[in-house]
Amino acid sequence: MLRDPNPLARIHVLPISKACAGEVEPAAPSPPAIHPTHLPSVRKLLLSVAVCLFMSGSSQASAVDPSAPSDEQVAAAVVAVERLLTQGRAAEALGLIRPISEARPDSEQAVFSTALAAIATGEAAVRAGAKPKKAPAKEHFDLAISSLREMLVKDPGRLRVRLELARALFSRGNCIQPPGNLITHLLGDDCWAAEQHFLRVLGADVPPTVVMNVRRYIQVCRARKRASGSLSLSLAPDTNVNTSTSAQTVNIFGLPFQLNEEARATSGIGVVGAFGAEVQHPLPFKLFPKSVTRLRVGGQVYRRDYSGGEFDDSNYGIYAGPRFLSNRGQMSVLFQADRRSVNGLPYSRQYGVRVEGVRLVVPKLWVGGSAEASRQTALSLNGPVGKPGLSWNTQAFANYSILPSLGIRFMGGSGREQTDRFSTRHSSRWVGVMGNYDLPLGFTLTAAQQMFLTNFEQPNRLFSPDPPETKLWFSRLAFHNRLIQIKGFSPSLSLIREDRKSNITIYGYQRYRVEAGFVRVF
Repeated sequence: MLRDPNPLARIHVLPISKACAGEVEPAAPSPPAIHPTHLPSVRKLLLSVAVCLFMSGSSQASAVDPSAPSDEQVAAAVVAVERLLTQGRAAEALGLIRPISEARPDSEQAVFSTALAAIATGEAAVRAGAKPKKAPAKEHFDLAISSLREMLVKDPGRLRVRLELARALFSRGNCIQPPGNLITHLLGDDCWAAEQHFLRVLGADVPPTVVMNVRRYIQVCRARKRASGSLSLSLAPDTNVNTSTSAQTVNIFGLPFQLNEEARATSGIGVVGAFGAEVQHPLPFKLFPKSVTRLRVGGQVYRRDYSGGEFDDSNYGIYAGPRFLSNRGQMSVLFQADRRSVNGLPYSRQYGVRVEGVRLVVPKLWVGGSAEASRQTALSLNGPVGKPGLSWNTQAFANYSILPSLGIRFMGGSGREQTDRFSTRHSSRWVGVMGNYDLPLGFTLTAAQQMFLTNFEQPNRLFSPDPPETKLWFSRLAFHNRLIQIKGFSPSLSLIREDRKSNITIYGYQRYRVEAGFVRVF
């Protein structure tokens, strides 16, 4: 069981001037109490703020509106709000600062102070019996989330802003309870978004107490999860849909032959789509102390479709098995089965087991991987080709957060496909690196570079007495803008290049693709 329903409640609320600068302080058991003798000074401060706001003159005119509060007036209001929040008077704090932030949207301190007051007011409404997704609590959480997201778009490196955004999403999503409607949570909800932001907080240099609280917070989000999903759909112009050589001639039995157009690279425009869905159910046993266990049941569909069906590729699969969660990571043991078609024809079917997991080593470093083994059968239009063979695949990765807005992944793996279709038997190994960077003005850039080495077992004696050996360089550059959102999805554009070299000319090719679609943003 998760004992602490709100593990971040002990993270100390910084003065707003420090928060906007991105500072984080260690967790504190509770805010310091204000002695009753201090209340008159607070009242005097509030009175002076009110007088300043309604004075006809101002010592410094605002750049937004000459009649708007000056910087000195904003600073005085921010100090008053900090004191009110310390006393637990969130509604009064929000009523004071919200008109000021609306009049001075250029003041980051006023906007951030409004967000903090809105979060506190929403949480107070929930404690009084309101539902997080209903008025009035939802209105306050919405105000905080929209304000903090706008600040992150301008500068994604603001750690404290990201921390408070995650807390607001957690509160609005009521993440200490299982979701009531699984369908609405398949493609990511507030709790999923909160988890993503907290994971990025771990990529910063924060005190150990904050790291501990954030890890527990992530555990709460993951333990609550009952459903997850993914969806992608994009147009895909492709210069080489049949992954064929662009060479004019090839050698057959040592003699040059001219290739016809059908055997060479063909361009086209296709549609690429993928959908995955999973539900989880609590199980009554634990594999490790202080962990929880879930039963995962899910499936996925992938399809690349071009006119005529000659160059299509599709895969359908299902899986089920237990998942073990702790505050440092997770592990799953899954039984799976899938079926694949290539170029409009049955290609293979397989069933087997996969073990996968991820673990937090140090606050900035996650490591993980998977290993799977399956009985794979080659297929044709006439049914199975021979008997099943043992195929396997392994991969590992390490995610390192250089900054909350900049992460890098190192990855690699190996595998083998062994069926009675001897022409496709092969072994492979690969390495790669991928980076993800949140830029100012809302842009997110993703770049990846991978290299695949593949050795086929069976020689293609028509072209060479030696088995084919290939080296594939795969490059991908993708970007989207977080400012542009449609129901939580942002339009994205990906540029992909493949360059495969081989000891046999017919196996080499170059390929360029563009994929335009949508990605889920948080």
